[in-house]
Amino acid sequence: MRVFLGIFLIFHGMVHAMYVGQALRWFELRPGMAWPTGAWTLSSLSDGALRTVASVAIGTGSLALMLGGAGMLLKWGWADWVVIGGAALATVAHLLLWSGKWSEFGDHGGYGVIINVAAIVAILVVRS
Repeated sequence: MRVFLGIFLIFHGMVHAMYVGQALRWFELRPGMAWPTGAWTLSSLSDGALRTVASVAIGTGSLALMLGGAGMLLKWGWADWVVIGGAALATVAHLLLWSGKWSEFGDHGGYGVIINVAAIVAILVVRS
């Protein structure tokens, strides 16, 4: 179970990393996608500041997920907590950066939020 979870988390972290590219406007994940522009909680930030906040928060969460996943494969004792921290950070960031429109939930990282919560629960179950 831990091997599968570790590999899955590495790939999941890579998907989060793609949102960094979207935030920095290196590419569009989907044509016309403006994320994180329009974030419902951070609307007072300028577009540049918002994109910086998004890329730092999501990038940090992404790196933690990939590092923690690799750590799970290598049986590093601290890896679980790195994953939990990265998943929690990415979840909070995606929720704060979401537009608040349910129709955009998936495009704005909503499925990643669900996976992050499931990963946290799975790790806590495996640890016990």
